[in-house]
Amino acid sequence: MLETPASEQVGEDRPAQNQGVARERVIWTVGATLLVVVMVGLFLRGVMSSSGPSAGPANGLPEDRPSPVYALTEDLRAQLSVQVTGILEKSSPAQHHAHGHDFGDEYEKRELRVVCAVDPFGVEPVTATTLAEVRIVYAQHMCAVDELGDPWAKSIRVAGPLAVTLTGKEPVVELPLAGEGYPEHVRELIPPYFLESAFSNYFDPQTLERARERFESSNTGRASGSAGLAAP
Repeated sequence: MLETPASEQVGEDRPAQNQGVARERVIWTVGATLLVVVMVGLFLRGVMSSSGPSAGPANGLPEDRPSPVYALTEDLRAQLSVQVTGILEKSSPAQHHAHGHDFGDEYEKRELRVVCAVDPFGVEPVTATTLAEVRIVYAQHMCAVDELGDPWAKSIRVAGPLAVTLTGKEPVVELPLAGEGYPEHVRELIPPYFLESAFSNYFDPQTLERARERFESSNTGRASGSAGLAAP
């Protein structure tokens, strides 16, 4: 009986070997594809949880106030909020312009009312516990132009961290320069130990809500007055 030459045996086994290699490649390809899909899904879920609607309240702001090394008492925070709010709301268009606020030409022409909310997150000196001891206030602020008839959500607004120096004859309000290099401008204005609060965009929801209510009630009052004047 003739034996099959070794070269022919190898030729007969090669298709089976090729099929095995092909199966392994398919398995590896499918596995790698599934791994990529899973990783992309986890990444997108992480992005959505950190910056999407589910991460915070409806306005997109963080829910928790940062905890700086030098924290304010709630009493001092409330007093400073009232004081700085008054400073901003009583500022003239020229003063707002000097602060870095840009409300548009209509605001400057008509000297419209501005409604502000202020949420302090730090002071100098950091050991201050009373209003009289505070030289500089660091806070988040939001100011909206009133009297244009727009609702709060669609009003012309400016917001962000600021510093207010309370010493001297007149308070001095400083905002980081807007535009290119803004983060560096924030770092130049706000001390390192308050930067987390400056960049967090946290804003006390009750403070914002009170400002919105004052804004909306002002608009409602003017609308009622206009209707009364228009009536026969």
